[in-house]
Amino acid sequence: YKLNLSISEWNIHGAATLPWNKSYEIKPWIVDTITSKYNGEYPDIIILTEFIVAKGFDYLQKRLEDMNYNWFISASTGSNGILIAIKNIISNVSFDKILKYENSTINTSDVLYHHTSPDFYEIVIDIDNIPTSIIGIRIKKDIHNSNPGYTQTQFHILDSYLTYLSGKKHNVICVGDFNAYWGICWNTSKNNTLSACSKTYSLHTPDRNEFSYVLPNGKKVQLDHLITNIQIDTLKIDNHYDWTFLNNTNGYSNIAEDSSQKPVGIPDHAILRCNINF
Repeated sequence: YKLNLSISEWNIHGAATLPWNKSYEIKPWIVDTITSKYNGEYPDIIILTEFIVAKGFDYLQKRLEDMNYNWFISASTGSNGILIAIKNIISNVSFDKILKYENSTINTSDVLYHHTSPDFYEIVIDIDNIPTSIIGIRIKKDIHNSNPGYTQTQFHILDSYLTYLSGKKHNVICVGDFNAYWGICWNTSKNNTLSACSKTYSLHTPDRNEFSYVLPNGKKVQLDHLITNIQIDTLKIDNHYDWTFLNNTNGYSNIAEDSSQKPVGIPDHAILRCNINF
C-alpha cells in the first residue's frame, strides 16, 4: 500500500440551529475528541456533519490551525452544513489546484443541480496526481412528513453524481451519515437508493454488531458509512464506531451507548473511524 489515510466522521448534532435563538455550542470536548489520537494516530481527514457555525467555532478553528489542517466549511444559516479538514502535509497529497482557486476543487450541493439535495460537500485534491474527491454527506430526513420521496430523491441525485465522478476517472472517498443501511444488499437488486454507483463503489461499514445511532424505539442501527470507487484489489479499510466520548464529564450522565435518550445539543451518533490503505 502506498498511502494510509485515517478518517474520522461525526454527526455532531447541530440540527440546523439558528445561532441567535438557541444555546447550541460546539463544546471544547467535541473539538478535542475529534482531533485527538485514535489507536495511536491523529486523523488525516476529519468530516463533521450536522455542522453549524456557532459558539465554540473559534476554538475549533484554532485547534485545526495549530494541528496544521486545511479546513473547508459548507454552512448556511438555518440549515446543516459540513466541515472537512485535511492535514496540510500528507505524503503523495497535493492541494495545488485548490490553492490556485481552480474551478470544481471545492463543491457544495449546488453541483448536484437539484433543489432537494442532501447535505453535501466535496473537496478535490490530488493523490499520486490522480484527482481524488473527498466528500462529506448527510441524507436529510423529512422531519415534517410533507414531501413524499424526499430521501429517495436525494439518493437518486447522489447516485448520479457519484457515477459521473467515476466516469471522470476521479477516485472518490465519500463518508457520512446516509440515514440508511445496506448490509449485504449493497450490490444487489434490493439496493434501490444507490443502485448505479453500487456497481463501481464498495461499501465499508463496521462489523454488524456495532451501531452508530439508536432510534427512538430503541433499535440500534448503522447509519454512518464510507463508500469508495478505489479498486478493491488495491484497498484495505478497517473501520469502527467509536462511543468512547460517552461519559458524565461530557454531559452524558449515566447514558449508555444503546440508550435512545441521549441529551439534546451534543452528539447522538458514534464517530466513524476509518483507516484506508491503497
